[in-house]
This record gives sequence, structure tokens and C-alpha cells, in this order.
Amino acid sequence: MVTIQSIKEQFDEFGLEPSDEIVEKCIQICNRHGVVDPVEFVEQWFAYSCSKLGGAEPTLDNLRDMESHEYANRSRKTAANPSLARVRHGEVAVVASSSGSGGSRASTSGLEAGDLSGRSGGGGGGGSGGLVIYSNAEENEVENEVLGSYGCHTPKTKKRPVSRLLAQTPDKPNKAQFAPASYSPIAPSKKSADEEQPSNSGNVVYTFGNAFLLKQTSWSSSATAGARPALSILAQMHQRSAKAAVASDDLPKCMGDACKYMYDSNYDRVLILGDRIYEGGREICQRLAEARKQQRERESGASAEEEVIPEDDREATLLEQVAIHHVDYPSTDVITVLGRIAVHPERQEGGRLAIVDYDEMTLRYTKLDFSKLKSWSVFPGETVVLEGVNPRGNLFEVRKVHYEVPLAPPPAPTTLGKPLHMVIGAAPFTDKDNLQYDKLSDLLAYCAENNPDVLILTGPFGSTSNDTLFLTIAESFEEYFEKIMANIVTSVPPTTEILIVSNHDDLQSSFVYPSFPYKISKFYKNLHFLPDPCVVSINGMHVAITTVDVVRDLSEAELSVAPSGDKIKRAFNYMFHHRSFYPLNPPPESVPLDVDLLHHFGTLPRVPNVMICPGDLKPYVRDVNGCVCVNPGHLTDYDSGEGTFARVVVHPPEEPTAAPFSYVACQVVKS
Repeated sequence: MVTIQSIKEQFDEFGLEPSDEIVEKCIQICNRHGVVDPVEFVEQWFAYSCSKLGGAEPTLDNLRDMESHEYANRSRKTAANPSLARVRHGEVAVVASSSGSGGSRASTSGLEAGDLSGRSGGGGGGGSGGLVIYSNAEENEVENEVLGSYGCHTPKTKKRPVSRLLAQTPDKPNKAQFAPASYSPIAPSKKSADEEQPSNSGNVVYTFGNAFLLKQTSWSSSATAGARPALSILAQMHQRSAKAAVASDDLPKCMGDACKYMYDSNYDRVLILGDRIYEGGREICQRLAEARKQQRERESGASAEEEVIPEDDREATLLEQVAIHHVDYPSTDVITVLGRIAVHPERQEGGRLAIVDYDEMTLRYTKLDFSKLKSWSVFPGETVVLEGVNPRGNLFEVRKVHYEVPLAPPPAPTTLGKPLHMVIGAAPFTDKDNLQYDKLSDLLAYCAENNPDVLILTGPFGSTSNDTLFLTIAESFEEYFEKIMANIVTSVPPTTEILIVSNHDDLQSSFVYPSFPYKISKFYKNLHFLPDPCVVSINGMHVAITTVDVVRDLSEAELSVAPSGDKIKRAFNYMFHHRSFYPLNPPPESVPLDVDLLHHFGTLPRVPNVMICPGDLKPYVRDVNGCVCVNPGHLTDYDSGEGTFARVVVHPPEEPTAAPFSYVACQVVKS
């Protein structure tokens, strides 16, 4: 029986609160057309709304349109065939027809076909009748599939399992589906729904590599998929058990489950920052000492004998060789000081930068004056060795800035054996107004067709800023995340290794940087979860990855006058020379930096072969100190609706000293 309360309950399960006028109109339609089940009526409305009205809410005009299109057609069919009786929810109608006038009709509910045949055979006057049984099971099946194709989810209904309510795309059976269980229909994205807008998918927007290499590069490895050897993927994870960690001496440790975060005190942070000055300053002084030694040799024309210095005294000796003074030491002669760049509190009123001294017993700092330099660039947190004068001890006039440490280019990956194909995609993977993950589905379809060796996806998969996750999803995000991972694994070939890098802004992650790797309950052989940041070895080639937009943060925090080179190369140079994924200090408010964790699990002891840093800047590929630095862009661009991803092919180099431009081919492609 259709009542006001039953209609309201069914609409409430879909997240709607219709007015009394709308409910009264629904009851009128049910009474006119003999609808006795409120569940059937409300589901019929949502099927019509999703297919004809784009998921619009019920109004009087919309209900009239549905009645004329759905129920009026049924009424005409019933009038044309009077012997047809509709059956609803367990009722079975039996019609016995005969050639004579003594036909008989019997109807019952909940009886078996055998019972009906026996009872109808005894009725009727002398004519031989045929038995016809009508049921609405097939009609309900069609309606359920229509609802399921739009992701409708009715948690309280008992007519069908939840799996029937997942999104389906009949026209693209091989495309992965990511629509979650939802209380209301999930409409397609406004940008993706615009079919008249021309698509630029597949267009190349950036290319790296020499012309000959690009000409002979095949971006698909499907031709050799059957004969491909297994990849060796190693990462030095910090685990509770030492046996669980992968042994690798040349890889830095990555953050693991055993780590604790936000336990560092202000005192610990000061000690860590002081150690950073000492460690960085020692290497800068080493480079300066070697440069001055070579200069003296050139001037004297003879090589000086190298003095053997004990390990314990080497640091103090280097500081003495370079003649390091405290930053507040007054001198009218040119002196050399060591410290960390900081922003003076008076900067808000037109003040200056300052330098914090390396002295860990006494706080020493001095304002800086860069007016004597024509070109310079520094950032807060940078460890520097400055040359200049300090006449009064409170203002240091800078003449030279040194921050470079000895860097060795990474050795070419001669152990690859065959070309290595990689595809890189960075979040966001779906639009803000839906959870269809269309761009991610297209990327997985590309991988299924081209069969890369490695697929790298960087989070977040469910950003905390996406309100759609909180308003429409009818399951926990942990369950939804498991479905996303399962869809990713089943959508790519089993020979493709999948690397998932976490992000601190993900609902599945803790709000801290460095970030813990994701976790799911099910194990997949070709699925690997990595923390942020991390360095992973793929057949001997080191790939460094971080999902924090460190290039943008460094570029925005940098203070400079007529700097040399482009800002992207300067940002990567800052990271390499400071041997850190995130040398900026203090960080912006959006980065929940844990200084202690970064000190242990955010280091770059050597320059990697490839470094992946997704960010808001335009996609780029740069060669910085022998490292191929890649920004693949975002797979989904909120402004234009067109994202990008990167595809990389690394050919086996002929010699260990080969330049990346000769053996690495990379393209950034529209998604």
C-alpha cells in the first residue's frame, strides 16, 4: 500500500526530502495506475530521472512527464490487450482462453504453476483452454540494470544485493569503473558531458631526448610482453622487523609502519637544524678548500703534498682552512661565515634577510645586505657560506654566496638489459563534482593497450578538499580505496608493476610529511605501496619520488635578484646540494612537516637517475646534474578539464658515463 510515510521513506533513502505537494502527486499517480509498492514507484522515478532528466529532483512537471512517458504507455498496452494482467511482487495471473464463450479466468497469489494448471483445467464450460502465466521478474531485472548503470544505491532495500548497484558502462565493457556506492545518483562531470567540445587527448605537449633516440623509440612494449624478464624493484623500507626490510646499501631508508610522527619537540628541531648546518657547511667548506688548493697550485706551478688528517679532526680542520667566523664577528676585511638563511621578523616592515650562526651554544644571528651583488638567490632554511664584511657586527654585507657541495652525476643504468617503459600519472584522478575517475580509467585503458613495465601513480586518491566524498559516498573510504586498488590491478596486464606513492592530503593517509605508505587488506603480487618521499631501484636505476609540490614551494619562498638559470633547475639544485627532498624551512602551512622524520627518511644522499615531482607548474622534463627531473602534470586539470601524464622509455646506455639525453626518451601527453 502506497502511503505518505512510505513514499517519504523511499525518497529519504536516496537522500531527498520531497515536499508534501510532491508526495501527494506521487500517491495520485500510484492510485491512477495501480502501483501498490512505493519502492517500485520511487525506483521507477530515479530510472526515468537519470535517463531522461540528468538526475533532476522530482517536481510537479517532472512527475507529469514521467507519468505520460512511463505509465500512460503501459495503460495503452493494457487497454489494447484486455486479457493481459500485470503481476507485482509475487502475484501470478493465470488466463485461460477458449474459443467458446464459456472462457474462465482464475487468479491467485503465491501458488505454483502446477497447482494453477490443475485448478484451471477443471473450470470452464466445455471448451479446451490454454494456460498463460505472466510474471514481472524480467521487467524488474531491466529496471534494476537501469538503476545500476547510474550508480544508485539503496542501502535499506532487500530486493537486490549491493553489487547490483555499482556503476556499469555497457558501451565500454573494458573500461575500469570507480563509482562508489552512493545514496544519490552520481551525475557525470560537466566537462566530460560536453560531447561537442573537441578532445585533445593523446597530443604531446613536451618532449625530452635527442632526435635520433625519439625516432627509434616505440612507446608501446606490448610486442615484447611475452618475453619480458621480471623486474627487480627494491626499496629500503623501515619496518618493525629487520628481516622485512630490503637490504640495499646505496638506497636511503624510506618511512615505514614502525615510525612515529609528531613526537619531535622544539629542542629536537633545533638540534636537527644545527646538525644540518654542520653537515652542509662541512661539505661546502670541503669544496671551497679544494678549489683554493687548486688555485694555489696553479699560481705556484707545483702540486702541494696532501696532508693526512685524522677523521675526528677533519671537520674542525676544514673550518680552519676556510677560516670560518661567527656571523656577528665585526670586521672591515672580507671574512667567511657559515649559517642558515632565515627571514628576519622585521621583514614585514621592509626588513631584511638574516643568517643564523652555526654556534649551538649561543644564539647568534645577523641581518644580511645583498645590495653589493648584481645577481643572487637564497631561500629560508638554506645552508650557506657567505663572504663579506661586517663593520659593526650587526649587518653583514654579502660579497659571495656559496651553497654548492661536491656532486657526482648518477651512473648510467647499464644493468637494464632492455628498454624500460614507464607511465607516470599524478593526482587528482577525478573531477571535483563527481567520483567517476574518468581520467584514471582512460589511463588504465592506455596501459592495458601499451603494456608498460612500470605504472607509477601518485596520490591523493581521495583528497580531503573534495566535498563529494563526504556528501554522496555511502561506504567508508577504506572500503572504497580497496575497490580502487582492485580495479587498478585488474585493469592493467599482470606483467606491469604498479607503484602507488602516498600523499599527506589523502583520506587514506595520516596528515604528516613524510607520509606513511598506504595499506589494504588484500595482497597483489604486482602492487607496491611506497611512502612519500621515497627512492626506489628499478633494475639498478634509482627513481626518486615525492608528491609534495616542493618545486613550487621553493620557487615561491625564494628571494632573488636577477638570478641565473630557470627557477625549476634552481629548485632541483637546492634539493641535490642540500641532500634533502624538502630543504625549505619553515614550510608553508599546507605542508605538515615533521623535521625528525624528514631528517631520517627524506634525504637524498646521491643524485638519482630519475626524479618525479608532480606539481601545479606546467609539465616539464629537465636534465639537472645528470638527473631526469619530470613533472607529469595532473591527470585531471580542474580548470581546463584536460590533464596530462608522462611516458618514459629508458634505453640501455652504451657506457656508464653516458648523458641522460642520449638514452632517456620522455613525453608529456594530454590525458
